[in-house]
Amino acid sequence: MRVVVFPADSAACGHNRIVWPSNVLQAQGVNIYIVPPKGDTGFLIKTEEQPDGSQRLIQLTAPDCDVVVLQRPSHELQPQLIRALRSAGIAVVVDMDDDMSTVHPGNVAFRNYHTKSRTPFSWRTAFEACKEATLVTTSTTALQKTYAKHGRGMVLDNFIPEVVLNPDFVQPAADGFGWAGTLKSHPDDLHAARGVQALVDDGFPLRIVGDGKGVKEALKLNRDVEATGLVNLDVWCKTIAATYSVGMVPLAPTVFNTAKSRLKGIEHMAVGVPWVASPRAEYRRLNRESGCGFLADTPKEWVGHLRRLLTDEVLRKEQAEMGREFMKDQTYQAQAWRWQEAWTRALEIQRG
Repeated sequence: MRVVVFPADSAACGHNRIVWPSNVLQAQGVNIYIVPPKGDTGFLIKTEEQPDGSQRLIQLTAPDCDVVVLQRPSHELQPQLIRALRSAGIAVVVDMDDDMSTVHPGNVAFRNYHTKSRTPFSWRTAFEACKEATLVTTSTTALQKTYAKHGRGMVLDNFIPEVVLNPDFVQPAADGFGWAGTLKSHPDDLHAARGVQALVDDGFPLRIVGDGKGVKEALKLNRDVEATGLVNLDVWCKTIAATYSVGMVPLAPTVFNTAKSRLKGIEHMAVGVPWVASPRAEYRRLNRESGCGFLADTPKEWVGHLRRLLTDEVLRKEQAEMGREFMKDQTYQAQAWRWQEAWTRALEIQRG
């Protein structure tokens, strides 16, 4: 089986869903070619303009492979491309890790996927692409209900690279608590944790792994907080461990967040940082399966759980050790076979 994969980007999204599992499978001898997400890479096609200004695909030079994997296909030509690939006998797997139809207007991605945007991309096109796909893989069960209503789908959880579990990779825990993220992609999530000013007033430092822009206003703090600035993906988890000892994973009660994965939680657990999260579906599951983390739904609960972790060193250490133990088999090295299984299943469906 020869597989050609197309990551959506060269950042966390592309690596978590496509690049890292592919790297592991390549090392195991699976024939996979990763196409860099650049402007000069892709398929050799010919199109013609229609009277309404849209483009119609009229010719495709099919790649020499059995399976093509597309991540977040939302360009107006991609459903046509998927049909053409399948007509050529190639199985097409579409991977979706967010519900693009419910992106918050304040999210940096909103303009790209809104149906009235002046871009060739749309969340409606993503739905159409998933309908045409041989198989749809998603990061959560909720997304299967959104994108794989036809029944041709599989859930592939997010995991972490094994290197993150290396004791040398983990820095001595800093004091205080913090959040890893940016309001560019989480415009209203921090509102859930308003009330943490009380912890800051009691001397517990609050730090941000990210740009820190707008955090003061979102959390209604008295002053700006310390922030690391932009952090490269290869040191993301390492920076979390070096920045604070207790993590926050707030997620507003929205349809978009209902479909969010457990990624932030497992990133913290891998480097021994206990967490408090909003009770969205995947965090309830992670809490239940690992025994780690605390769930908070009100400002009072947020402050209470954070304070308990910040002041109880024994509890904090127990949570850190439990988290790292749970994560021993939650790595791409241990779980990449699931991607191979999904792609093999897609090939079986296509040939059937």
